[in-house]
Amino acid sequence: MKDERFIVTYRIEANTYEEAKSIAWAVQVEQTIEFPYEFVTDSYIKDTITGRLESLEPMAQDSPYSTVGIMPNNVIDISRYYVARISYHVDTTALEATQFLNVVFGNSSLQPHIWVVDIELSPTLLDVFKGPRFGLQGIRELVHTLTRPMIQAVIKPMGTPNEELARMCAAYTRGGVDVIKDDHGITNQSFSRFKDRVTRCAAAVHEMNEKYGKHALYAANVSGDGTDVLERAYFAKEAGATALMVATGLVGAGWLHKLATDESLCLPIIHHPAYSGGFVSSGVSGIADYLQLGFLPRLFGADMLVFVSYGGRFTFTRSQCQQISAYSKQRVGMMKAACPAPGGGVTDVRLAELVELYGNDTMFLVGGDMFRRGPDLEANMAYFVNR
Repeated sequence: MKDERFIVTYRIEANTYEEAKSIAWAVQVEQTIEFPYEFVTDSYIKDTITGRLESLEPMAQDSPYSTVGIMPNNVIDISRYYVARISYHVDTTALEATQFLNVVFGNSSLQPHIWVVDIELSPTLLDVFKGPRFGLQGIRELVHTLTRPMIQAVIKPMGTPNEELARMCAAYTRGGVDVIKDDHGITNQSFSRFKDRVTRCAAAVHEMNEKYGKHALYAANVSGDGTDVLERAYFAKEAGATALMVATGLVGAGWLHKLATDESLCLPIIHHPAYSGGFVSSGVSGIADYLQLGFLPRLFGADMLVFVSYGGRFTFTRSQCQQISAYSKQRVGMMKAACPAPGGGVTDVRLAELVELYGNDTMFLVGGDMFRRGPDLEANMAYFVNR
């Protein structure tokens, strides 16, 4: 691939420019050869494989990276921050999602005062990681909801018998829901065996779609150990599930990419952020939330991106959520826009406010609030859909 390279931008905290340059050099080496550079004699390894510092600048006062990983209202010393753009040869990624992330922030994630704040892809990476198969517009067409904001419902809580979960699916579908998903905590427990649950829920959604002229999707949670992910995905499709859900923080990004590119599946995919908080929450190092929750899952093939909205029980701010939503849809080559799916704090009284912030091209995830309106889930869903 000659010298095709991609660029990762890191925000580095240091006392001086020279210290920042030393940290950047450590990243260049650590993320590639992880070997004493002075002992390298092969010119290809030295000049091509080792990361290359493209630029290192003090961070500007108005930099969009100045709030990444910083608690709201915290006052920071901007003079201690530097922005390093480091390029890596595309061959270092093996063209695999797992190794790509390893190059972006493998061992350096264990070092303090380093944040990944941007990624610029090369043509080959954009060709390998094609993004969503369906994307925002494709999901709209599948659920026959072409203009209004969409609604995603969850079957819960953990411990509920599968028969009741299937009844929830039926009620949501009659009420006009666009997408129904398993709760991320319901997998294959003794009280909710995967195969039985998926079979019942898929059948309930299919029956109500046919009977009432609806077009709801049912997404089975296929997160699991190792190859269980793929086995569950194949079973779910065979049983009639019309979408899948996976949490890459739990199973790894490679499984998301595998599900998205498997031509035998061809199902829309929901990405759930469980176990991702440690990467994006305020601290001494991490990955910008808009990348971890808005860009990377989309890159690896997720069609719908769940993230926590502001104003609920989570601590994300309005501006954070707005940026995550923007990254899920921003233009990146020919990649399709993904559908942002904010949840947590989505209530009927806040829906107008949230629509104003996120726009119509959003799928609002309504969880506990669906139950607070009373036991009639069909009526509750119809209320949200018609808001």
